[in-house]
Amino acid sequence: MESTEIQLSPDGSRTVRLDCPAHVASTVSLSEIQRFPPFKHWLSALQQQSNSEVVVKSITIQSVDRFKSGKIGFLKLAALAHHLPDNTAVPGIVFLRGGAVAILLILRSEEKEYAILTEQPRLAVPDFRMLELPAGMLDDDGAFAGTAAREILEETGLTIAPHELIDLTTHASKGLYPSSGACDEFIRLFACLKHVTSKELDDIKGRLSGLREDGEFITVRLVPLDQLWQSTMDMKATSALYLWNQHNQQQSK
Repeated sequence: MESTEIQLSPDGSRTVRLDCPAHVASTVSLSEIQRFPPFKHWLSALQQQSNSEVVVKSITIQSVDRFKSGKIGFLKLAALAHHLPDNTAVPGIVFLRGGAVAILLILRSEEKEYAILTEQPRLAVPDFRMLELPAGMLDDDGAFAGTAAREILEETGLTIAPHELIDLTTHASKGLYPSSGACDEFIRLFACLKHVTSKELDDIKGRLSGLREDGEFITVRLVPLDQLWQSTMDMKATSALYLWNQHNQQQSK
């Protein structure tokens, strides 16, 4: 077991113990965990909540998963926390993966509008032909628009400049939380409207893409925009569609 104390208040009057059991410590050091951006962001937010009615007494690292690059990709921890004044336990299982972006890419051709979806296997659901908005995890630099443009290129083969993207989540400081009960992930939603010819539209249909070395097997699908809400179980898509409609209403005023 490796352990260290982490400050929860600027003056050091409140600390929390960070534990890493031997079976986890054999694969990752506490210093590497503390450098993991999602953990750093989570801890910073926790420090800002340190005067609340919830007291965190300890944090135990339960597992770490790495990407092929060797970098930490996902981290699971258990926080021992209690709600004051009755000292009742608060659920403390946390899965850290950081932020992500998703893009509602709309193609307009001959007065008809289509949304681009990606079809790929998702074992967590499981659905081997899951339809979703193009999306990806944020890099360490946290560049939302740049990440969104890169994901569009990787997953659809289309080149989008960052300035062409409309941020649909400017009302949220970081983004939207899809599963705040156990996961830190926040998602920024973007939209982009592009005019294309009918030939360009046909060339996009059924395009195969994705980074094979990263296990991505993606097929590009086109869905009429007015049918998007009933064409996918992807919450990012339905949320982005609603926010896109709100954006257009605001622009028309």
